[in-house]
Amino acid sequence: MPTAITLDNLNFADYVKPGDTVTWGQGCAEPLMLTKTLVRQRSMIGHFSIFVGLSFSDTLNNTHLDDFNVISYGAMGTNSTLGSKLQILPGNYSSIPRIIADRTLPIDVVLVQLSPRGPDGHYSLGFANDYLIPAMQSARLVIAEVNDQVPCTTLAQPLDESLLDVVIHCSNAAINGPSSAIGKTEKQIASHLQDIIQDGAVIQYGIGSVPSAILSSLSQHRRLGIYSGMLTEDVIPLIESGVITNETNTVRPGITVGALAIGGEDMRHFLHLNKEIELHPAAATHGARYLAQQDRLVAINSAIEVDLYGQVNAEVIKNRYIGAVGGQVDFMHAASTQQDGLSIIAMPSTTRDGNRSRIVARLNTSLITTGKSDVDIVATEMGIADLRGKTITQRMQALRNVAAPQFRDEIDKIMPRTMP
Repeated sequence: MPTAITLDNLNFADYVKPGDTVTWGQGCAEPLMLTKTLVRQRSMIGHFSIFVGLSFSDTLNNTHLDDFNVISYGAMGTNSTLGSKLQILPGNYSSIPRIIADRTLPIDVVLVQLSPRGPDGHYSLGFANDYLIPAMQSARLVIAEVNDQVPCTTLAQPLDESLLDVVIHCSNAAINGPSSAIGKTEKQIASHLQDIIQDGAVIQYGIGSVPSAILSSLSQHRRLGIYSGMLTEDVIPLIESGVITNETNTVRPGITVGALAIGGEDMRHFLHLNKEIELHPAAATHGARYLAQQDRLVAINSAIEVDLYGQVNAEVIKNRYIGAVGGQVDFMHAASTQQDGLSIIAMPSTTRDGNRSRIVARLNTSLITTGKSDVDIVATEMGIADLRGKTITQRMQALRNVAAPQFRDEIDKIMPRTMP
């Protein structure tokens, strides 16, 4: 049985040793009471490291980074404010559970946010399953924050309580995920994809205004499924209206599957004791063995820029790391190779200020996130570049045609001309 203590009795120097690596749930799954206390007490511990995923809180900032290292698979959310102090762990998201489990990435202490016990007598992981279980299994110590404001969600397997060492009960508002403002550009992108996405498709999508607009545009579709790394509130009206039925979800028929759930009060209520939504480990949501079974997979992802070969940069701009490899490569490759699958990059044609084209003759970095062979469709508000079955020359022309008109002459001037 885990030891029960109160927050007043929590002294992290008793649990975290110098040189340790600490991790916690990402996004809405961050156990704020524990993480804020850890940062306040950091000087009592000695230098240590933190591995974090997507972050929405201000727990970590540059004033803290003399006392610990911060490692992440990407600069998402508030991680982007850490700049060069953030150490990036590149690689496919599907690899993270494995390198944690075999201690290639050693995790020593896990801070985890749990819901109170559900009707089955088990705690749940609330908003995130992802890589938390392998982290808890391989760590020396697990400290759990049991928060009565966290939804009791359905996991792929009930949580093994023997993994918990210390438990603290609290009542603390969970972090809200950011809202997405859908504007004219996002609606135009979505309108181009409405007929491309067929009834019966099983959809993976990311966070942001473009995927939100695309999901909102699918209200007249039928028999859709969701098998995604991330779940947002955008799926709620589609599930409630019967658009999402998951009957074509070959991995988990009838069930909406994700590894991480993001949202606010509506999402908390929708997730609570909902047996039609399950949170699975990232090894399953992103793993090749599982994705190979998923026909009709439509992967919808975004990018910082796409070059005229169809190569995707979703990580760097002007030598600043602002994105991630994440699950993009896992899902794009699976969707582009599966029966009736489709891999889509959807993004505005320009940067927000309109000063730069996001369709470019050459990427601004040598880092390529997704290779050209895994990209079927590039959609902007200008239209769709369908790259399937096209030669390099035909690809270049198709991509040039979905660039913003004011940048097409510039692209023409530096368009590579030596490839067949």
